[in-house]
Amino acid sequence: MPKSVLIADESEIIKRKKIKKISALCLMSIAFILVVLIVIAACINVNLKPNFVASPDRIIIYNKTSTYGEFTSGSAVSDDSRYDEFLDLFNESFTTSYLVALFSGRLGGYYIDKSSEVSLKYSDVMTELQEGYYAEFKYTTPQTLTYSNGDIYYSSYASNTPVEYNSLYFALSENDGVKDVNIFVAYKTASSTSSYIIQINNKGNTNLIYQNLSKFKG
Repeated sequence: MPKSVLIADESEIIKRKKIKKISALCLMSIAFILVVLIVIAACINVNLKPNFVASPDRIIIYNKTSTYGEFTSGSAVSDDSRYDEFLDLFNESFTTSYLVALFSGRLGGYYIDKSSEVSLKYSDVMTELQEGYYAEFKYTTPQTLTYSNGDIYYSSYASNTPVEYNSLYFALSENDGVKDVNIFVAYKTASSTSSYIIQINNKGNTNLIYQNLSKFKG
């Protein structure tokens, strides 16, 4: 075999080896960057609390059908810090890592289930909540339900009428960990005699409140 052919073959082999090394280094670099991004995403916290939920005037905790604890904003009792403690835990319930929020599908915000306004009955939802501990946020001034982007949510029963509510409800989970948290908004229209209810789907860990229930009794 001519010498020039051997030299050409050796050059081709060396070139291929270089390409393989460069490809391996590129793959390792990409893998390293992905690992770094995952670690960063796991360390950065985000808060998934629905932006339409304002601090209530009154908080009531129920154990099945009985009132377990009740407290108000700006309580006249100087040593009653339950209101602030509850809201701190409530806010913390929706704080999770960017990574968990991303894979839970709730990084873009909560979801208002419009079909629930028609399919759910107020009495059925209350019966379900009364199977365990749950909380009610009560407002003196009507609150407006909005989407996560800030747009107003309009009633299915009254055209061009924003949903305004004075109460919302959510269960306190007995199990720890980030999972589905359904917030229920109850409202009436000007012409209705009964309450309608809307389910808002989100992710959170209300077990943080459940673990501290003894602080809120009374």
